[in-house]
Amino acid sequence: MRYLTKLTLSFSVLLTIALVSAFLAFWSARSAEYHLERSHLAHRVHEQYLSLSSHTYQLFKQFGDAMLIGDRDQGTGEARLLGEIRNDITQLRSLIAEEVKMVGDEEVEELQLLSRIEWQIQYLLREFSRLQESGAAPESLAYKTQLSEILDEKIDADFQILIAEALVGEQAEVDETEVELRAAIALFQNSAVIAGLMAAITALFGIVLLRRGLTRPLQRLLEGAEAVGHGELDHRIEVSGGTELDRVAEAFNQMIAKVAERQDSLSASRDALELEVSRRTAQLEKLLQTLRQTEANRKRLLADVSHELRTPLTIIRGEADVALRGGDRDAGEYREVLLRTREAADHTARIVDDLLFVARQENGEIRINPQAVDLEELVRRAVAAGRALGETDKDVTLETAVTSAKVRADPRRIQQVITILLENALRYGGEEIKVRLDQAPGGFAVTVIDDGPGLTEEEREHVFERFFRGSNAALRYDGGAGLGLPVAKAIVEAHGGHIALTSEPGKGVQARFTLPARPRLAAAS
Repeated sequence: MRYLTKLTLSFSVLLTIALVSAFLAFWSARSAEYHLERSHLAHRVHEQYLSLSSHTYQLFKQFGDAMLIGDRDQGTGEARLLGEIRNDITQLRSLIAEEVKMVGDEEVEELQLLSRIEWQIQYLLREFSRLQESGAAPESLAYKTQLSEILDEKIDADFQILIAEALVGEQAEVDETEVELRAAIALFQNSAVIAGLMAAITALFGIVLLRRGLTRPLQRLLEGAEAVGHGELDHRIEVSGGTELDRVAEAFNQMIAKVAERQDSLSASRDALELEVSRRTAQLEKLLQTLRQTEANRKRLLADVSHELRTPLTIIRGEADVALRGGDRDAGEYREVLLRTREAADHTARIVDDLLFVARQENGEIRINPQAVDLEELVRRAVAAGRALGETDKDVTLETAVTSAKVRADPRRIQQVITILLENALRYGGEEIKVRLDQAPGGFAVTVIDDGPGLTEEEREHVFERFFRGSNAALRYDGGAGLGLPVAKAIVEAHGGHIALTSEPGKGVQARFTLPARPRLAAAS
């Protein structure tokens, strides 16, 4: 049962008891007022009968005295007493009429009795008048006998009986009203006690019922609030019924579930944010490292360019000094000086051209001229050119698994890539060189394989950096500038392809690049 229903029932019972008590109080007050008024009327009627009896006896005594010893006041006292008697009768009739109006027709008998008393008084007055008018002498025996008969028999017997009957009746009515009044008061007292006991029992029962029903749910709510306050978001309040407090507990549990869900979401968001911050921090650190590496590369580039350009420029200046120093020379000597100068200038031009090409590739400004070409033809031409480099003691073989490798590319630049890879293999590799053309996903692949000493892991990480030369190149050849592989990488990536070197120390090198059949030349301008 819900607490609202319990409270409604309890207050309804209390309200009913209050209304009944109020009704009883009102009824008791009206009953007491009725009985008090009735008792008051009965007392007044009783007193009025006493007054009537007193005035009547005084009148009869006045008549008797006047008839025996003479009327001294000439009838003034009798007239006054007659007025009092008439007033008494009028008052009695009015009071009895009020009783009839209050009680009912049962009081009509009193009016009849009053009429009989009034008639008896009139009869006695007529008897006194008849005796006075008889002309008998007051001293005569007959006169005294008749007067004694009126006073003793008719007044004492008849009139006194009627007056006594009226007084007894009114006294009985007074006693009856007093008894009824006491009964009404007792009933009111008993009703008040019973209503008070019922109200007290109902209130006590309601208090006990509500206390027993509220203590445990409120305790559970308090414990739940304290648990949540300590951070125990998995705590749930036990719900055992359908009362208002149970509904509060359900709402509390739902709120805690939403809070826990929101906290989990915030924790997940915080973890994701921390992860993203870590990732961005790593990216920033990587970018910072890249910037540092770029700055280091820039400084190294300036140093390497200065170093690489100093040698041919020194050669050019030295040859010029040799030619200008001394006397006249023949045309053959000048020709040799100019040839050496030109070779040094060509070497310098190639270095500048390769640097410019790599720089443009990094800026997305490589200028290539794509056209439909046969990659197999370019490979054969590059292999033939490689065999003519003068390395007659090395065997260069060509292996191809395709008969036609049509691609859209810049033939001069692609042949330059093949030549760079082949020259590296001829200069730094072993005795056997293989060039292989294969089909690749979406295009073709060219692989140059040698059986030379290979590269270390550290050297493989830097082979595509500008001016980097492996230990094998540094020991066996001094003419390179370390720009061949960076240039090859720039050309291949400009065509939408990919180039990579795989090697192990003592097992040679495999240089492989792939070209798509229809490249996306986004870098071309």
